[in-house]
Amino acid sequence: MDELKNNAPKLSEITKENPFGTPNHYFDDFSARLQVRMEAEAAPSVPRRSGIIHLLKPALGLAASFALIMMLVYVPLRIFTPDKINQVAEVTDTTDTNFLNIIEKIDEATFVALLNDSESENDLTDDDLALYVSANFSDYELFENLTSN
Repeated sequence: MDELKNNAPKLSEITKENPFGTPNHYFDDFSARLQVRMEAEAAPSVPRRSGIIHLLKPALGLAASFALIMMLVYVPLRIFTPDKINQVAEVTDTTDTNFLNIIEKIDEATFVALLNDSESENDLTDDDLALYVSANFSDYELFENLTSN
């Protein structure tokens, strides 16, 4: 004990009694309270109603979350870039419309004539061929083709 006083004087001042306790008269009516609690737990609980709302609640929550995410993405894009979205839509619409108009005007005879037209194949100049080769082949591929032949 003297060693404790020397090493830890504050610790030795603490009394050794239990700081925890029960409230006054707690065990006087304990058995009655326990009996009431056990009867309440043993009694059948009120059955849950299984209605349409209970079944649709997960689906409604999922739909609401998708709507929220869409509004968080779509509305700011619409506000900050309204012109760009409309321009892209107009360009694709006009391109598709023009292409469809051209295709609708071609009859079978014209289509066959375009396929059989051999003059368009010979209209290429040396400059056109050089431009095509330089755009589509690397220098290494050209060197490989020249040395392998």
